[in-house]
Amino acid sequence: MAASDARVRIRDAALELFGRGGVQGTSTRAILDAAGLRNPSAISYHFGSKAGLVDDLVTEVLAREWPLVQMQVDLVACGTPKIEEWAGVAADSAAQLVSTERGCLLARIIWEYDCVLHPDAFEEFLASGHPMAIDWQKAIEVTFPDLPPIVAVGRNLVMIRMVEWLISRRAAKILTGNPGPALKVTSTEALRGALFELSVALLTAPTTLIADDLVVE
Repeated sequence: MAASDARVRIRDAALELFGRGGVQGTSTRAILDAAGLRNPSAISYHFGSKAGLVDDLVTEVLAREWPLVQMQVDLVACGTPKIEEWAGVAADSAAQLVSTERGCLLARIIWEYDCVLHPDAFEEFLASGHPMAIDWQKAIEVTFPDLPPIVAVGRNLVMIRMVEWLISRRAAKILTGNPGPALKVTSTEALRGALFELSVALLTAPTTLIADDLVVE
């Protein structure tokens, strides 16, 4: 078996198992069994570790399936957007992500990664000095000139996590075929509308905070 084939089989098996059963609830042995591989070191060889395999799948979400930060930076590159346009990018792309089974699996993984396994990952990214992190924060300052930058960034972090949670919930219901009362929407467009309204409400709420009131540690 070619190494590239084994790598693809591991990724595909992990996506299915992580997306349906959770990262923490999935063992490396289960992944290897699902991939039809007997070598117990295959995951370490191709990805370094189970955590490296998760990182690889998350990179796919953020780079190709749901590149929200890049899309918002690109939006500002075309001129100063309205807040509704900024929120619309998040709502449109998130609703589109969970319109496919693969997207639903990825949405479940990104939620567990970003909000359970590595809850400080986004903040660490923003503090890293990475060009994309710098560009995104500048884009926020352009889009939200009336808010202290720290407030605007904080609201956007909350918005992103809210969207991740809602699409993860939606994905779970789609994957199980058992819709429940939470976010019981009938179509991708209805989901998009709900995400949009919630995002705009969060981003446009009045504030009495000023920069001097806030300290980041």
